[in-house]
Amino acid sequence: MACERQHRSQPQEQAERQRQRLVALLDTLPMVERAAYLLSASDGLSYDAIAFRLGVSVAEVKTALAGALSKLTEGLEEP
Repeated sequence: MACERQHRSQPQEQAERQRQRLVALLDTLPMVERAAYLLSASDGLSYDAIAFRLGVSVAEVKTALAGALSKLTEGLEEP
C-alpha cells in the first residue's frame, strides 16, 4: 500500500520539480522574451496583441518568442 502511494507521488513530485525549474528559467529570460512568452502561453494572445501590449513590432514578438522557447526548452532538457 505504501509502495503504491510512493509510485503515485513520484510523477507529482517530478511535475512540481519541472514547474519550479520552468519558473526559475522564466526569471532568467530578458524582459521582452519573458513577457511575450507569458502573454502567449498564459493569456493565449496573438502576435499582434502581444506586440500592441508590449509596444514592439510583430517581428520583435516572433524573435522574442523564438528566443524564449529555445532557452526554456534547452533549460528543461538539462538533467
